[in-house]
Amino acid sequence: MTTPVLKIKVLPVPKIRGKMDVRFPGLVTATSPILLDKTGGNFTFSMDIDALSEMLETIFQPFEGIEQHITAAGPVTIWDNAGIVRVDQTVGAPITLNMPLASAKTCPVKIIDWKGDAGTNPITIALSGSDKYQGNLTSWVLDADGASIALDPITGVGYGI
Repeated sequence: MTTPVLKIKVLPVPKIRGKMDVRFPGLVTATSPILLDKTGGNFTFSMDIDALSEMLETIFQPFEGIEQHITAAGPVTIWDNAGIVRVDQTVGAPITLNMPLASAKTCPVKIIDWKGDAGTNPITIALSGSDKYQGNLTSWVLDADGASIALDPITGVGYGI
């Protein structure tokens, strides 16, 4: 890296003017969401808005408020960003809900038998990959009318109840 050059000119009037010639080193890099274009020796910095919004998504759009309302027959995959899942099938039948990997889940989730018929039509909550529930279980069943469960994702382990 070259040393910056500072030129100072003192004028007879009480003014000081300065000019600085700063040169970037040969190796300048940038990481997302900042973009760098070094075409023709000119350095142009810009911002990738899509990458920035993805990074800040959890701050400006809390995922806990996103509701997944299930009315169709199963099996159904729970969204990564669903904070509340209401099981309210139009036709009474047992249903299986497939949880995403805990490492992909962005927030805790509460699953509710909204229709109130899980005693007759149980709701099975199955896990993905090697995830487990507490007690080394791979699935959980809501089998009482109006039942609900709150699940907390634990990356690399599964879900706490």
